[in-house]
Amino acid sequence: MSPKQMPDSFEYGQISRRQALAATGAAGVAILAGCADQGLGNENGSDASNQTQNVQIRYIPHGAPGQDPFWEAQNDGWKTAVDQLGVQASYQGPDESSNFTQQVNNIETAIDAGVDGIAVTLPDPPLFQEALQRAADEGIYVIVTNVTETGEKTMPWHGYIGQKEAIVGNELATQTLPLFKEKTGSPPSGAVILNQDPGHSALKLRQGGIEEVLNNNNIPHDWIEVPAGDPSGVISRLASHRSNNPDVNLVFTLGPVAGDPAIDYIKNEGLQGKVYHAGVDISQTQATAIQEGHNLAQVIQQPALQGYLAAHYLTSKLAWGILTPSHTPTGPTFVHAGNVDSVMTQIETFSVA
Repeated sequence: MSPKQMPDSFEYGQISRRQALAATGAAGVAILAGCADQGLGNENGSDASNQTQNVQIRYIPHGAPGQDPFWEAQNDGWKTAVDQLGVQASYQGPDESSNFTQQVNNIETAIDAGVDGIAVTLPDPPLFQEALQRAADEGIYVIVTNVTETGEKTMPWHGYIGQKEAIVGNELATQTLPLFKEKTGSPPSGAVILNQDPGHSALKLRQGGIEEVLNNNNIPHDWIEVPAGDPSGVISRLASHRSNNPDVNLVFTLGPVAGDPAIDYIKNEGLQGKVYHAGVDISQTQATAIQEGHNLAQVIQQPALQGYLAAHYLTSKLAWGILTPSHTPTGPTFVHAGNVDSVMTQIETFSVA
């Protein structure tokens, strides 16, 4: 049995159409960039590439590339676009992922430096209100990637690139439970959710969505905090939890820094066929585990595309006046044994999708 068609709440049909439009838009931006590289002339005879040379943009996320393959992929996508566009740009992550105070300070530093545009993630939106308002007051163009405000928009940003986090956890669990029953013949006897950053707004939404589905299906569950960037610590916490809760046979993770160690735990302990995993974002380890059968599914959001489009959208507005779409969805997409091969090239290129 393959996963059921995504319901309207997942916006699968809508996202498919939007993603097609987004891909078309991205291709158009890339063509513009390529034409600029080739010396596209305007009616005044000037070279359009000259309009990008003095554009100064920065990507200021809450993740550190050296600590998490997700942010390495974002950085790679950003750099690829920057090289195409010929703009003055930098990727300025914090020294440690989820250091939101340093992230806000990096925004202030960019404003002081007189940049033209900023792409930023909003893992804890209220912390960014003052800095983003200052950017707007000084005429700096701001877009948001990866995680944004939920509910009513209150801050002066001009477009969002990424998935809607409010539906991710719910649909991951909804689609995973039938796959678990297909494998085992019965629902999970217990589940645990690993959260590497409970203060992160997107992770709260993912966890809440998973818990809602588990509650509705009367599946006993709990969640534990695990240390990001410490695979052995993740494994230790998971092993300890299962020692005290031996009925747990389904593990949910909210990102690859917890997902990869969870897969390693299942394999190292010889628990294949006894304990299964499902998570958010997909690495080579998780893709291989899907092929091997003990990782049931992943919801992905294509981080390299988020970084790539951020550079293109900022440059397109600042150089050519092209307005940023209000929302460009790069996911969520449900990956399982039936379609995992379709994302292998992306994983092999960027380490995570």
